[in-house]
Amino acid sequence: MYDQSLPHQAPQQQPQNHQPQHPYQQHPYQQPTPQQVPPPHQHYAPQHSQPYAQQHPYQHPYQQPSPQQAMAPRIPQPANDMRRIGAVTLDGLLTLIAAFVGLRVSSGAHLPFSKDLLIVFGGGLGFSFLNHVILARISGASIGKFATRTRVIYEKTGTRPYLPRLFRRWLGGLVFVVIWIIAALMDSADEGPDDFCGVRLVRYRDLRAATQMQGR
Repeated sequence: MYDQSLPHQAPQQQPQNHQPQHPYQQHPYQQPTPQQVPPPHQHYAPQHSQPYAQQHPYQHPYQQPSPQQAMAPRIPQPANDMRRIGAVTLDGLLTLIAAFVGLRVSSGAHLPFSKDLLIVFGGGLGFSFLNHVILARISGASIGKFATRTRVIYEKTGTRPYLPRLFRRWLGGLVFVVIWIIAALMDSADEGPDDFCGVRLVRYRDLRAATQMQGR
């Protein structure tokens, strides 16, 4: 039976939105909230633009040669002996003319023999240096090479040689001329070197054709 002596107590109403908390959800660092849980598609897996099986481990972009580097330069063949002899003969005659002009100048000034000899050799060697080194560096050929339609190039790249290489070639040519004259007097002269110091004599037509093919 109902005990009327006890005061009537209405049952306490629970909040409608209240849910019982799980004992392991009381610590904020042990259980992340739903907002902190990343969605299933946002993982830390790396995104590859291509399948991994198609990427070689050594295919680094800086190790791939460019088309310009992969293309080997076209080096023309050396000029024939007739053009070579013609260029050497004409340059030699011009050097002798320069030495003769120096001799005429020194003889008109009535200088001692030592100074006359210095002027003669200075005039000849000075003209030869300007012709074979300076002019060859500026235009790619000496006067004799212009007349025979030939040019000098660096045999590894096909470009115009620099002054140090042209200077070494000029000195080597002078030494060879002296040795060749001595050998000719002793009837033991041999053929001269075709190309030395890395400088090659080529036809101008072949050089132009190689340059046009390289530019395509």
